[in-house]
Formats: sequence, structure tokens, C-alpha cells
Amino acid sequence: MSKRDILLEALAATPSDLERLVKGLDSPVLVQRPTPDEWSIADVLCHLVTVEEQGLARLQLMVRQHSPTISPIYPDAAAHDLSQPVTTLLANFREARQAMLVFLRELKAGDWQVTAVHPTQGNLSVRFLVQHHVDHDTAHLNQIVEIRDRELVHSPISNLQSPP
Repeated sequence: MSKRDILLEALAATPSDLERLVKGLDSPVLVQRPTPDEWSIADVLCHLVTVEEQGLARLQLMVRQHSPTISPIYPDAAAHDLSQPVTTLLANFREARQAMLVFLRELKAGDWQVTAVHPTQGNLSVRFLVQHHVDHDTAHLNQIVEIRDRELVHSPISNLQSPP
């Protein structure tokens, strides 16, 4: 199995991982920010959808143009629409990820070495950005686990179910 195949498998697994992590969680747990400066699980899902859409656009630009300049993707919690049901956020992410995977699977081997110029990180290849995308997924999956576990430990329901 090639490194590309491993990266594509990791990307393909994320939608199901997200669904498994949020399954059965009530809306208050999903939208509750642990602190005013931290994101909720819904914030993370909104962010992942945005990054997926912007990430695909950057990769498409890289393959179409010779060494384009690509913009950084900055998190923007103010742009998160937390009124969307979690099922919608998950479906939007799954759809955006599927579009990313279709694009990546159609690339020729040489396309993975195409580069772009990032204003703060210099020359980055498609392969590097895909690896970064996998790492980004992992970081946010871990973030969701931490938020979920912290919120469930502090919820009134879990306190009632705890032994005295």
C-alpha cells in the first residue's frame, strides 16, 4: 500500500469517525463551549466543513496553475452557524470530504508533487497539504473527544448516574 493510499484511507475514515464520536449526544452538549474562549463540538464541525471546502479549492488551484500563491485558512468562530442541526453539519462534511476524495483519487502521481507558495510556510506540495489535512482531522477528532468527555463528566445526568 502506498503512502497516498494510506492518506486517502485516513481522509475517507474521518466522516464515520465524527459520526461515531457525536452519536447520541444531546444538543446542549454539542453547542456548549467549555469556556468562552474554547470551541464547542458544533464549532469544530463547522470549522471542519469550512476547511474542507477551502482546502479543496486550494488543491484544485494548485493543479490548474503553476505554483500559485495560496492563502492561509484562518479559523473563524464568528462564522460558525451553530443553529444547524448536527446531522446537517455531518452531512455537509461528508459531502465536502467526498468531493475532496474524488478529486484526489483522480490525480496523476506527478500531481501530488505540484507545489504552491504559502505566504508564511513557503513552497508546499499537494502531498504535504493532504498530509496536513489528515493531521488536522486527527487534531480535531481528539479535540472532540476531549470536549465530549469533559462535558459528559460535568453534565447533571452523568452526575446522577455516578455511584455515591
